[in-house]
Amino acid sequence: MTDTWGDALTGMPLERPRDPGGRVLVLSAHPDDEVLAVGAWLACQIARPIEFVTATDGEASHPESSAVTPEQLRERRPRELLDALNHLGFADPVIHRLGLPDGGLTANRDELRSALQPMIRAADLVLAPFESDGHPDHDTLGQVARELCADGPVLWRFPIWTWVWTSPADEPWLATARRLVAAPAARDLKRRALRAFVTQVRPVGDGVGDAAIVDDALLRHATEAPEVVVV
Repeated sequence: MTDTWGDALTGMPLERPRDPGGRVLVLSAHPDDEVLAVGAWLACQIARPIEFVTATDGEASHPESSAVTPEQLRERRPRELLDALNHLGFADPVIHRLGLPDGGLTANRDELRSALQPMIRAADLVLAPFESDGHPDHDTLGQVARELCADGPVLWRFPIWTWVWTSPADEPWLATARRLVAAPAARDLKRRALRAFVTQVRPVGDGVGDAAIVDDALLRHATEAPEVVVV
């Protein structure tokens, strides 16, 4: 399968985003979003003060599964994130779990905003999902991050499902897309980290509702294409 976005991004002369230095806050709607989007860049930042926030525990990833329950996913997915961050080089990462309902960030927008506001206020650089990514949780978290960063820290927004649900044609936000630079060794660490998300990159069972959520197209883009943020 051709990665249309990957091919386009590889040939684009993208500028690097402005990095103010200092404290970094990485916001994810679900455990794995941050590694899928910017895992290689993260592997190059282990010397910086950096904290991670997961708005949900990702318990709704397999609603039709007969092999795994939401309660089991609520336990397993945060552990997978910790394992993945260890692979990236974070020995004891700071992870804030907000525990909001997976698939319910729009309905819990006020609580999400209240929880994030003090953490964003203390950061110099915030990374958050792109607010037009196409997944309701990603979009809501991205919108809230933009609101809270309007007069505060620098914000980088990372697409995830954008790469497999859209094409490069007529995307106005491309004008503010910026490439992240990471060493080849960091790309290898990202590949290892992604394998830690067992419930997402592999089938959880043999039933109809047990398929891997991170499909081949997204996994290929995440491991091979340049990492890009929108500023």
